[in-house]
Order: sequence, then structure tokens, then C-alpha cells
Amino acid sequence: MNRFISATLLAMIGLMSACPGSAAAPGTAALYDVEIIIFRVSSPGTDEDWHAPVAGRGFGNNANRGGAVPTIVRILAPTDYRMNALESTLKSSGAWRPVAHAAWIQTAANWGTHTGFDLSDLGINTPGLSGTVYLERAPIYMHLGFDLQYQGAETYVIKDMRSIKYSDKQYFDHPAFGVIAMVTPIKHTEAAAERQ
Repeated sequence: MNRFISATLLAMIGLMSACPGSAAAPGTAALYDVEIIIFRVSSPGTDEDWHAPVAGRGFGNNANRGGAVPTIVRILAPTDYRMNALESTLKSSGAWRPVAHAAWIQTAANWGTHTGFDLSDLGINTPGLSGTVYLERAPIYMHLGFDLQYQGAETYVIKDMRSIKYSDKQYFDHPAFGVIAMVTPIKHTEAAAERQ
């Protein structure tokens, strides 16, 4: 009976480690591949009130809940991007113009800490574009957020944080500019290779 219980526990541990949302091995932080494309509309409409304050959906209160500070493990080269075809589609559409495309590997902050990375930390240095990217891990869901400003004819703002699904493209919208993002967990074997 003890052998059966041991075998069952080992099988369950194996299944848990194969799940994208499972915790990292003891003493190691989970790693995530984050990729974003920031783009603007070719001709923003003039019927919007760009001076209205942005509510900041999903950010909740400003209380810092503590926990580990996220770290950037590596900035990825364009050859490692997964959304190059999507960027090409945006460029060829004529309606949208990509202004930044970046990908990196990072650890996540705890949910509610609102500790993120400045765009310049991610290798994004586009004139008129500034802000912060947040990746926060809750017990069940991952949350991705942006607090961005783009200076065009007016100052356009995206301030939005939401729960996401792994490896799904997420669209953060605004009438004048937007973000397409994808977060993919990295397996422990891939993480070990990244550290070498």
C-alpha cells in the first residue's frame, strides 16, 4: 500500500511540474518570457477627449504588499521574438504603425506590489513613448499591466492591469495606440539553459 501511495504522489508531482502555472522548484524563482508590440494608429480621431483622466483599471489600491522584487534575466534578440509575423501584419495594414517591439525573460512580482520595469530597462527607447510594464503573480492567476504614455498630437495613456492566460495574445486597447502582449512560462530545463 505504501508503494502505491508513493507512486501516486510521484506521478502527481510530475503532473504538477508539467503544468504552466505550477510553482518553481524550491529555491528557484519561476521565469516568464514576455513579449510586447506597442503600436499607434496612423490617423488618430479628433472626436475623443484626450484630457480626461485615466481611471487605471485593475491596479486597485496603491498599497505595497511586499515580496520579492522582479528581475530581468535577459533581453531577447529580435531573432527570438514570437510575434514577428504579427508586427509585419500591422506594418502592412496601413492603419497601424508599430513603434516598439521587445521581448525579455523575467521573474514576476507578487500580486498587488505594482513593481514593474521602465520601458528603457527593456531596451525600448522610442521618442514620445514612456511608462512601465508590470507582471504580477497571484496564487491562481498571472496579471499583466501597463502604465504607458505616448506623446503624439495629444498625450495618450494606457493604464490597465488584468489577469491573463499563458501564451495567449493579450490586447490592451486605446483609440490612438495599443499593446499586444504575450506571456509564456519557461520550463525549468529552459531556465537552466538561460542561466548558462
